Amino acid sequence: MPDSISGIEEGYKIMRAFFTENIERIYSSFMLTLLCIVFLLNHSNQNSSQSMATLLLLLSPLMIIRKPSSNSLPFGLRYFIASSLALFAYSLMIFFHHAPSEIAWTSMRGLSFYLLAPVAVYILWYKPPSMQFIFWLTFSATLFSLYPVIKEYFGHGARGATSAHPIFWGNVCLTTGVVIFILSRDKQLKLRGKNLIGLIGLAMGLTASFWSQTRGGWLSIPIVLIALALFRVVKVRELLIASIILVVIFSTSEMLQKRLLATIETSNSGFHLDTSTQRRIDMWNVSIQAFEENYALGNGLDGFSRKIKELREKNEVKFYFEHAHNEVMEVLASRGIIGLVLLISLISGLLLTYWRHRKSTYAIAGLISTGQFLIYSTSEVFFSTKFTITYFLILQSLLLIACYKVNSHKSVHNEIS
Repeated sequence: MPDSISGIEEGYKIMRAFFTENIERIYSSFMLTLLCIVFLLNHSNQNSSQSMATLLLLLSPLMIIRKPSSNSLPFGLRYFIASSLALFAYSLMIFFHHAPSEIAWTSMRGLSFYLLAPVAVYILWYKPPSMQFIFWLTFSATLFSLYPVIKEYFGHGARGATSAHPIFWGNVCLTTGVVIFILSRDKQLKLRGKNLIGLIGLAMGLTASFWSQTRGGWLSIPIVLIALALFRVVKVRELLIASIILVVIFSTSEMLQKRLLATIETSNSGFHLDTSTQRRIDMWNVSIQAFEENYALGNGLDGFSRKIKELREKNEVKFYFEHAHNEVMEVLASRGIIGLVLLISLISGLLLTYWRHRKSTYAIAGLISTGQFLIYSTSEVFFSTKFTITYFLILQSLLLIACYKVNSHKSVHNEIS
């Protein structure tokens, strides 16, 4: 009996020593895996991805177990973290400054995911992914984007049945499709068939975008093509071929023609905007009225919805929406000029960092993907919604880390083929 007890004690000591010595490595690997799962699920199931993102955020305080590193973060990453935290802190102040409401609480819950910026950066900085890992992760995400398309096509036959919010989902998938295409043109990436894989990934992203029927994403495509040519990701010949293909797709797709051409309707009395576009203009007018109540701080996280309720009671408007369907208008109505300055600081910091590394494939992908989000935000609130905030911060963290970590192991910058 004493021998068996001593054997158990010895086994316990061995197990304890193993976990004590390896807990940091195990935790880092687990958090990286969870981060990748959230990124992948962003392209297929929004509800699951947000649940996993919440878990990622809740587990992040355990990062204090990590030993201090002498390898400090470069300024670009520190600024990215600081501007994200400033956005969160200011939003929290605005939340407590006004009377609570369900819409304000929902908005604050979404804005709290700006806390993912330091989490994602530290996870990736201490366990940096390789070029091949980033490439296959991005390509896998485009594969995930096909799941809602296939399920809805053979099941319900209508967009949005799986993706919860088709506009957000479609634009996220389009962004990832463009990113994988850019990464596939990196000469430093030693992978057979990478150009074909990049084209397949782009095609899957475009498929999800077309299925979502979101015009904001489609309008970004010509601008993206021009940017790809300017950064020499594609040759002029390839740009012309892509343009011809898009024209053919548009001319043969009745759905695309209806969605785009219906924006402006003509009649004997002149030009008229379709209901969706006109409603957005009406909402922006409501946002301006809410903004005028407090130029500096805005009218609260539910400022737009409160103003629209007030106007409905006066019979000045007959519609109701919780958000302004335009990022600038939403921020001005809810968080004022200070909130808009903080958002511009985050975006401009990213763009400047990428511009300094513009010879890097990852920096080009960062510049174009950030530009895409700015285009999307003209018709929706992409920087104020939990789902798109989560996706944007993880994607930009991946690309920023790659700019610093991947390039630090090379004697020359990435080149575009």
